[in-house]
Parts: sequence; structure tokens; C-alpha cells
Amino acid sequence: MVQASFNIDLDTLADDVDSHTWLIRADGLPAITYNRVLPRFIDLLDRHGVTATFFVIGRDIEANAAVLRQLAEAGHELANHTMHHDKQLVNLAADDLRDEIVECDSRLSRLAGGPIAGFRAPGYTVTPRVIAVLRSLGYRYDTSLNGSLAYSATKRLFKAVRLQDKSYVTCQPVADHFGPRNPYRMGDSLTRRDPAGTIIEIPVSVIPLVHYPFVTSVLLPFGLTATLWGLDRLIARGRFVNCGFHVNEFTDPADVAGRSDRFYYTSKLMRTPLAERMRYFDTLIAAIKARCEVVLLRDVAA
Repeated sequence: MVQASFNIDLDTLADDVDSHTWLIRADGLPAITYNRVLPRFIDLLDRHGVTATFFVIGRDIEANAAVLRQLAEAGHELANHTMHHDKQLVNLAADDLRDEIVECDSRLSRLAGGPIAGFRAPGYTVTPRVIAVLRSLGYRYDTSLNGSLAYSATKRLFKAVRLQDKSYVTCQPVADHFGPRNPYRMGDSLTRRDPAGTIIEIPVSVIPLVHYPFVTSVLLPFGLTATLWGLDRLIARGRFVNCGFHVNEFTDPADVAGRSDRFYYTSKLMRTPLAERMRYFDTLIAAIKARCEVVLLRDVAA
């Protein structure tokens, strides 16, 4: 039986771009995300009796400490998603890059009452400099590499043609898209295996044949049948199922009613009624639970 993990990036509504594709940076949106949107995902997990890994942005920890502490106490995993979710993380000066990771780690480990095991870079973009910081902190894994050529092409086209705030997107070098598809111990380059490596890379699952990422925010528009077909392909190949969510997928239009913000990505997700989205998530989680050994990312075998 293949292993699978449920995990979610807690990029709040303030981390979306507006209808003109400029980063929103609006007050009040993190509170809406944690108090109104996130509970729907937690309820979903509870209904199915499964745990998940939550990638937390450090700047949001203090204001939402009670919620995050409850997650840890319930058996969920809290993991590092940098201090400020800067999409230009890999281009920062060495000290600034390290501070982004170390400061989030310090706050999160203090809240969780123990060491943090894992990291995901903003925008699925990572470099050896990032991995070096993780090694120095004693991290067990990174889960940032997204080897989907379809995702990479779409991302590059969006940045070139549509995006106004160019700092919102950084792209992984194309050569990094051809690494192992299952979790592996990373060697001296991002895509090289080394049985003695101290960092496990848990790549984003890429659906065979179509080279598409198994991430619900980009699968949802294609519907449940296509998503379950992708799950079938992963399991048939013996691939680890790295099932990634983003918290804005659980946003209801009522959560942001009356606000002047125009959410570029979240608005696209909200075109599907929330009840229909929840049926999609319920069916998907049930299917994965029935066919896979569900583990937290910190417990993934490599």
C-alpha cells in the first residue's frame, strides 16, 4: 500500500493578488482566514478521522496561537512556511534568507513545544542555499520541489503575460523538474539521491502521463472524475500521494462579502459553490484513506 499525506499551506487571503494581479496586503484578512475559513478544513479532517501537516507563516503565529496549539495537541503537524511568505525567498541575501526560515522556526517550535521537522518554500521554489539552512537547523524534510512541467509552463506564462506584481512569482529552473518522483534522501544537488543524506525531499506529486501536480487548488476546476483518475495513476505507479491543499479553497463568498478586495485566485475557486467543493474534498479524502497508508509528512518513509 502506498503512503499518502494531507497537507495545507496556510497562505491567508492577504497572500492572494487582486484583480489587477498586485499583491493585496490588506489588514483583517489573516483573521478571516483563521477564524472563518480554516475551521472548514479542520472539520473535514475530523469527519474522516485523519491528521494533516499545516504549513504556517511565521507572522501569523502570535495572533493565532490558540488555534495552532489546538492543532498540535490534536496530533496534526505544524511545519515552516517562512516568516513572511516572500515569493522572492531564493533571491534574498544570505542573512535575510536564513532569517526568514529561522525566525519562523523559532516561533513555531516554541508554540509546538518541540522541534519542527519540515519546510515548504513559498511558490514551490527552492535552492541549495535554502536546503543548507534546513540542514543547519536539523530539519528532517523539505517538500518544495514541484516537478510538473505543466505547472511550470503555466506559471512562467502567467508571470510574463498577466502578472503585474512580478515579485509574486519566482520559477524553479527547468533542470530541477526531472528529479525522483517519490521521497528521497537528497544529495549535493536538489535532484540527486544520496542514501546518507540528512534531508528527505518529498516532491509534489505529479500525475503520470499529463505531468500535472496533485494539488487540489489546480485540480478542482477539472472536477472529481479527473482528480480520481489522477489518484489512480499515482497509485498504479506506486507513487507517494502528496495531497496538497491551500486554505483559500475553503473560502465562502460570505466570508469576504462587503470587502473592496478582488481576489484573483480565490475568486476563481469561489465560482464553484462551497457545498460542491466540500463534496469534492470529502470524496477525495475518503478515496485516499481507503487506498493508502495516511501519514504525516514528518513520518514519510524514504
